[in-house]
Amino acid sequence: MSGEAGRAIVLDLDNTLWGGVIGDDGLSGIRLGQNSAEGEAYATFQKFILELKRRGVVVTVCSKNNDEIAREPFKTHPDMVLREDDIAVFQSNWNDKATNIKAIGDKLGLGLKSLVFIDDNPAERERVRQELPLVAVPEIGDDPTQFVSRICKSGVFDHVLLNVDDLGRALSYEARAKAAEICAVVGNYEEYLASLRMKMTIARFDKIGRPRITQLISKSNQFNLTTLRLNEEQVRAIEEDPSRMCWQVRLDDRFSTHGIIAIVIVHKSQSEWRIESWLQSCRILERGVEQTLMNEIMRAAAGAAVTRVVGTYIPTDRNAMVEQFYPKLGFTRGSDGVDEAGVQYECNPSGYRTLPSFMEVLHL
Repeated sequence: MSGEAGRAIVLDLDNTLWGGVIGDDGLSGIRLGQNSAEGEAYATFQKFILELKRRGVVVTVCSKNNDEIAREPFKTHPDMVLREDDIAVFQSNWNDKATNIKAIGDKLGLGLKSLVFIDDNPAERERVRQELPLVAVPEIGDDPTQFVSRICKSGVFDHVLLNVDDLGRALSYEARAKAAEICAVVGNYEEYLASLRMKMTIARFDKIGRPRITQLISKSNQFNLTTLRLNEEQVRAIEEDPSRMCWQVRLDDRFSTHGIIAIVIVHKSQSEWRIESWLQSCRILERGVEQTLMNEIMRAAAGAAVTRVVGTYIPTDRNAMVEQFYPKLGFTRGSDGVDEAGVQYECNPSGYRTLPSFMEVLHL
């Protein structure tokens, strides 16, 4: 199994989290807990899932079931270890599981390569492998006493990290899913953004943030304009360089504290600023983060009497999603054109039109 997976686990229910079929056997008929060795095995497996959650893995459900019936054990069964509020996305309906897994990924803002599907049914495992080859599907068998060991041996969670930001990201994915539900209710997108009560905090690179900054710069691929890679010592050098504006950007909303979600590095000269690196976490897409950040950059540039801000897009096989990043923010193709360094865009701060923003901004 690939170590790229393991950011979210997608769980079947019947004969995976408990023995039996909840829709047929009822709450009192499922096998879970201390009444049998089999029931204890399922409880042990749930404890393992809960530990993964504590370590930053997002827990979701994908089950062919009546939704109300499927939720009942989480609400009322005395031996359930996992509870409803441990589940970031609860996808219980009669759609095929591949469709539901894709929906789970969309709600969380995660790619399929980040998902691990757990199901006791070999036919369901095989169908998901065929239809969604990027999803990791460990061969767990049908013996609940072997579930934990087989998942561990598959390697899909070998990379689980224990730093604060990794743990916080799990809450962010859960918050994204809850926010998506609110968006469906609110309807108007601008009202939805305002309802999140977002707060952006911008600070210069510092010693405390340096490990997470380095991690983001080293690993971010999709929302990354130049894919500039730096080690921790290089990050520290930029941090100490007065000719560079280096921002670590945090975001909070009413659901979650997301930690550092964006990095911007700008090289400053007297009349021109060049954006050397701009990257964002994909878990906070469509929040208006880039619009708010660009407003702040252009405000600072105008205050410094800068006449030209230049941004570069360097295409890779992973970052096509930001190909139109600068044009969408009001930049035009620069006089430097296209070269080995990528596509150049520019904007005069005096002519920049401030973009709509739905968050409070605090500079530290």
